[in-house]
Amino acid sequence: MSVHYREGLRAVLGTGEYINDLPTPPGTLYMAIYRSPYAHARILKVDVSDVFNHGGIAYGPNELARVIPNPFPLAIDAPIKYYPFARDKARFVGEPIAVVLASDPYKAVDLLDYVQVDFEPLKPVVSIDDALRGDVLVHDELKSNVAMHRHMKFGPVDKVFSEAPVVVKREFYYQKHNAMPLETYGVIAHYSGGKLRIWANAQGPMLVAYFITRALGLPTSSLELYTPRDIGGSFGSKYSIYPYAVLAAAASILSGKPVKWVESRTEHLVGSNSGGARKGIVEVAAERDGTIRGLRYVFYEDVGAYPRSPDPGVLFRVHGNLNGAYDVRAIEADFYVVLTNKLPTGLNRAYGGPPFYYMLEVAVNELARELGIDPLELRIKNLIRDFPRKIGDEYFYETVTGGLYPRQDYERVVRAIEPEYRRWLEERKRNPYIGVGIAVLVEPSGTNLGYVDLAVEPGKRRYPHSGAGTYVTMSLDMNGYIYVFINGTNEGLGHETTVAEVVASEFGIDPSMVIVENRVDTTRTWALSDGSYSSRFAPIVLSAVILASRQLKEKLTRLAMAVLKAESVGYENGQFYDVKNPSRRVDLRRLASSVNWDPGSLPEGVDPSLTVTVFYQPPTVKAAEGDKINSSATYAIQAHLAVIELDPVTYDVRVRKYVIAHDSGRMFKREFVDGQLMGGLMHGLALTLYEELMYDEQGNPMTTTLDIYESPTLAEAVGMNVEFIHFETPTKHLVSGAHGVGEGAMMGVPAAIVNALTSILGKPITDLPIRPHKIAKALEG
Repeated sequence: MSVHYREGLRAVLGTGEYINDLPTPPGTLYMAIYRSPYAHARILKVDVSDVFNHGGIAYGPNELARVIPNPFPLAIDAPIKYYPFARDKARFVGEPIAVVLASDPYKAVDLLDYVQVDFEPLKPVVSIDDALRGDVLVHDELKSNVAMHRHMKFGPVDKVFSEAPVVVKREFYYQKHNAMPLETYGVIAHYSGGKLRIWANAQGPMLVAYFITRALGLPTSSLELYTPRDIGGSFGSKYSIYPYAVLAAAASILSGKPVKWVESRTEHLVGSNSGGARKGIVEVAAERDGTIRGLRYVFYEDVGAYPRSPDPGVLFRVHGNLNGAYDVRAIEADFYVVLTNKLPTGLNRAYGGPPFYYMLEVAVNELARELGIDPLELRIKNLIRDFPRKIGDEYFYETVTGGLYPRQDYERVVRAIEPEYRRWLEERKRNPYIGVGIAVLVEPSGTNLGYVDLAVEPGKRRYPHSGAGTYVTMSLDMNGYIYVFINGTNEGLGHETTVAEVVASEFGIDPSMVIVENRVDTTRTWALSDGSYSSRFAPIVLSAVILASRQLKEKLTRLAMAVLKAESVGYENGQFYDVKNPSRRVDLRRLASSVNWDPGSLPEGVDPSLTVTVFYQPPTVKAAEGDKINSSATYAIQAHLAVIELDPVTYDVRVRKYVIAHDSGRMFKREFVDGQLMGGLMHGLALTLYEELMYDEQGNPMTTTLDIYESPTLAEAVGMNVEFIHFETPTKHLVSGAHGVGEGAMMGVPAAIVNALTSILGKPITDLPIRPHKIAKALEG
C-alpha cells in the first residue's frame, strides 16, 4: 500500500521515534544543569562537594574546563571566548555553571540544591541602548559592547539621497522571541574507547559536528552524531543545541558513563536559543512619482551575551536581497552587533527575513502615505521587470549587493491580490475599524553559508566559503526496493513522502517501492551544509535526489544490457527491455537479484555496484567577492494581503482575511506547500501580535512559562479566511526547478499586519509585538 503522508501516519498512530523514544545505554546517568540566577555576576567560588555527599556526581567550571579546552569558533573577529559554561563571569540568567548527574532525572534536579556558588552581582546590560552607552561591559576584553560594525555602500548612495526630492525615514524595534518548537532539546552522549557517540535532536550535521569536536579538542573522526527518526519541530532553534551536546559529552568523559539530558520548557525559554531583538532605521529615497532610488539601513542587532555562531548571520542572510522585490541600485548598510546580558541568539524561522522585511515594507508603505499614492500601485511601479543576465539556460536580475534573482513575473503575482485588496478597501469605507495592509517580498532559499563571511572585513577573511550543497545516497536492494539516504532531519515537513514520490516518478514505480531514511548519521557521507534549514529541501535536496535517481538508472541500464545481453535497452514502469526484442525484459527486482547472485557473469568493465552517491551544489552559489555575495541559491516572489478588524473597546486585533500569492517554481506536493504557507502565516501572526521574551531591569527573564509567553492557540485561527494563490514557473538553474517556500510567509506577515493597522490608526506602530496598550497610545497621541 502506498501511504499518502508517511510522517503523518506515524504521528497519528503514535509510532514516531523522538529523542525520548531512543533506548538509553546501560548505566546511563541523567544530567541536570545548575544555571546562573544572575544576569551579570562574577563567579567567586563553586563548591559541588555536597552533591557527592547526597549520592550524586557534579562537575563545576574547573572540572569541565579540563575536557572542554577550547571556546566555540565565532563568525566575527572579536576577542570573545564563548564556552558552553560560565568560567569567570555569568553573563545571562540561565547560563550553565555546573552539571549534576544521578541515576534518576528527578534526583538530578533535586541535587541542584546542593551546588553552592558564591557570586558578586554586577550591573547588567539589558537593552540595546544600555549596550551602546558602554558604561558596563558584558565582555571586558572587548572594551565595548559592540562586537561587530560593518558599513557597506553599493551604488551611488550619497548622490541619490542628496538629490532625492523625497526621503522617508522611520525607526523600528523588533522583539526578542522564541522559536517555540514542539519538542525541547534532548541529548544522549556516550564517550567510550576514544569514540564519542551523541544522539541529539539536532537540525543536521551541519557545523554542529565541527563545533562539538572543536570545543572538546577531539578529531572530527572520533564523533558519531545521530538523530532520531523524527524531530518535534525546530524552526531553526535546534541548530543551537551544540553547547548542550558538549556539556553532556564532557559529563560522559568525566564520569565514564553515558549521559542523558532533556530540557524542560522553562529551561528552553530561559537558556536555549532565541531570535534577536533589533533596533532599526530605514530611509527610502524616491522621486515624487514614487520611483524608489535608494535605501539606507542602520541595524543594531542584540545577540545577547555571546555572538553564538552562526550569528551575526541574521544580518547577512538577506544580503543578496536588500532591495527586496524592487529595482533599486543604491543601497547603504550600516550594521552593528551589540552584546547584552541576555540569552544568546541563533537560527529562528526565516532567519533574518522577518525583521528585515518588516522594516523595509513598512517604510515603503510610509512612502506611499507620504506621497498619497496607493500602496499597491507604488509597489507595482517599483517591481523588478528585467532579468538581463544569462547564466546557463536561465536569466537573472543581479542585485547591487550580489544576489541573483531568477526570472519570474513579479507583477502577475502582486496583481493577483488586487481583487481582494480593492474589495476590502470598499468595505473599509463602511467600517473604519477594518484595516487593509500589503507586503511584497522575495523569499531567499537554499542558504549560501558564505554570507557569514560578511561579518568580517574583506581583507581579514582567511578562507572563502560557499557551502550550500548536499549528499544523497541511493541504492537498489536485492528485493527491488530503492533505498534513499539523506543526512538531514525530519521535522514533520513531509520530506520522506516527497522524496519517495519524486524517486518513484523518476523510475515509474509505486512510491511504496521507495524506502527513505532522512536522519543524521555522521558515520555516512555528509557535508558541512547538510541539514534541514533555510528552505533548502526543494531547491537543493530534491535536486540531488533527482540527479541520484538518474545516475542510478544509468548504472542499472548498463547492468540490464549485460544481463539481457542486449546492445540497447529501454525502460518503462520499473522494467528494462531489449529494444530489438521488447518481450525480453528484466524488472528491478530480478535485475538486482541477478547482479547479487551472479556478479561473476558480468562483462569485464561493468560496475556491479547498485549504489550511487551524489553531491549537488547549486551553480549560482559562490564565495563572496568583497562585500557582494549571492547569499542564497534562489529567490521567489510573494505578495501578502492582510485584512484585520480592530475592536474599538479592547483594541484586540482579529484577522478577517489573509491572502498570499506566490510563485515558488515547481511544486512537488501542493498540500505540503499549503501547509508550509499556513504554518509560516501562523508563526508570523504569533510574532506580530503576541510573542516576546521579556526581561526586567535586572536582566531577569519574565517569560518563563507558556502561559506568560502568550503563544496563540487554535482560537486565534478560527474564523480567519485564508487564501493561497499559486503560480508555478519552474526555474531552469536548479535541477528540481523549485524554490523554497517554508519561510516567506513569516517574512511578510509582520509588515502586512502593521500596514493594515496603520490604515486604521493613521500612523504605524513600529514596535513589535502589537499590544492593546500600544494601540491605545497611538489613538490617543
